[in-house]
Amino acid sequence: MAAEARDTRRTAQVALNLFHQATRDFNARWTDWSQWDDAYVFVQDGNQDFVRSNLVAELFDIARIDLAVFADADGTPVFSTGYDHAQKRWAPLPRGVAERLHVGDLLFGRDAPPSAVRGGIVLLPDGPMLLCSQPGVGSAGRGPVAGTVTFGRFLTDAEIQRLAVPAGLSLAVRRLDDPDLPDDFREARAALADGATVSDDRAPLSDRAPLSDRAPLSDRDTTVVRPLSDDRIAGYTVLHDIDGRPALLVRVDNDRAILRMGNDTLRYLVLVTVLVGLVFGGVTLLLLEKLVLYRLARLSREVTAIGGDPSARVAMPGNDELSRLTGSINGMLSALEANARRQSQQKAALEQAKAAAERAHERSDRLLLNILPRSIADQLKEHEQLIAEHFEEVTILFADIADFTPLAARLNPTELVGLLNRMFSSFDQLAEQHGLEKIKTIGDAYMVVGGLPVERADHARAIARMALAMADTVRRFVADDGEPFRLRIGINTGPVIAGVIGKKKFSYDLWGDAVNVASRMESSGEPGRIQVSEASQALLRGDFVFEERGLVTIKGKGAMKTYWLVGEKTPQ
Repeated sequence: MAAEARDTRRTAQVALNLFHQATRDFNARWTDWSQWDDAYVFVQDGNQDFVRSNLVAELFDIARIDLAVFADADGTPVFSTGYDHAQKRWAPLPRGVAERLHVGDLLFGRDAPPSAVRGGIVLLPDGPMLLCSQPGVGSAGRGPVAGTVTFGRFLTDAEIQRLAVPAGLSLAVRRLDDPDLPDDFREARAALADGATVSDDRAPLSDRAPLSDRAPLSDRDTTVVRPLSDDRIAGYTVLHDIDGRPALLVRVDNDRAILRMGNDTLRYLVLVTVLVGLVFGGVTLLLLEKLVLYRLARLSREVTAIGGDPSARVAMPGNDELSRLTGSINGMLSALEANARRQSQQKAALEQAKAAAERAHERSDRLLLNILPRSIADQLKEHEQLIAEHFEEVTILFADIADFTPLAARLNPTELVGLLNRMFSSFDQLAEQHGLEKIKTIGDAYMVVGGLPVERADHARAIARMALAMADTVRRFVADDGEPFRLRIGINTGPVIAGVIGKKKFSYDLWGDAVNVASRMESSGEPGRIQVSEASQALLRGDFVFEERGLVTIKGKGAMKTYWLVGEKTPQ
């Protein structure tokens, strides 16, 4: 089948070459008209003596021309006509041609190069036409371009057969956009749209996507091969128009001589192979039956009867190789039986130990991830060493509960710890939701950071959104006097050093001036408000609404300009 398909594709390529050669020949046929001085003068002055002397019906009959257009350099036709070969008379231009007779398409302008030639197939309502447009440049061949000479010939079935017969081809050509394509052409068109090259077993058309939903055929150069019957095979390929777009579907029929020859050869080889095998096998079996097969078959039945039971044994009397093999098999079965008992005991012990180890490992992993970020925990598990990293820019948030000290004095320990647990657990969920890293809690204070241990460009925006969410969340908790809780929140951005300290009780912490400023933003803030440093506000002002607080005296820093974070801007 592969050789047959390759031969059919080669034949299809020959058919395409015939059409390409026909285009080149048609272009060359009318080159002398574009370089004829009389025609050069005619497209400039429209002398009707030229028409009466040269553009006669005999020319159209002999040259099988259906269209002639002579246009000046501005694209205005000086002479244009169609020709009806059946009636032997002049006719209007074929439908669809007039729309393309303008400078820049089939007609050339004054600035066209003398060597410009536009030839190929044009799809018209009355059928495909082989068309050639050449600039009128005179006998010197150098111009200047005085106009355009255009001739056209319909690609009728007779013209196609005139191409196919000398090459010994059986050709059929249909428009690619023909709604009444025969079934085989329609399936070939769908296969070409799928990008196939050879196919003998295609899904029905109803199961395929519409042609308009697939990649254009102009993006492919493919041939589809399909058997038509036991005696004929066809190759289908696409012929492009003058604009390089897929226009015609060409089918080339081949006799399936290669397949018949291959099938005959295959049947002969199979027959010879079977006969030789039967003779050789019969002699061999006769010898083996007498010398080996009977005893070997008995040994095989005994071994098969054992199945998976290593406690069974094989019996084979005698003093030959098979008898000694039987003794080896029985010894192996004894060893397997003993080994199976040991393996069963060891497997049970290993499974118990593995289950206990997995439970312990899961507990230790959960505890470690509750203390450290996952990436830091993974580093500690791989190698125990000092972990310290410098981060050029992160955003830190400190928050504490306003008026919490007198409240703590009024609540019993269970109530106090339960309240903090519920409140901070909600903050933990917000940190996980915004992809932030909780650092620690100290009393009623909560610290979280964005941009580490995994760097991220939007660390400031994530922290700002969490701050707004924390302020909203804490209002859902009510103190014993019925008033909702309020937070003082401070935010700052800058470089920090992060690392793990401790040997037995690990702690992941941050150090640096940026951390101190963030803490001062919280401590110098007001209950229910979010105070932001100038560094953080510069990163956030495009997406968030701020209220300038002014200069605030910060311990250890002096007067600093700060802002109140009010909310996030609404997208426009």
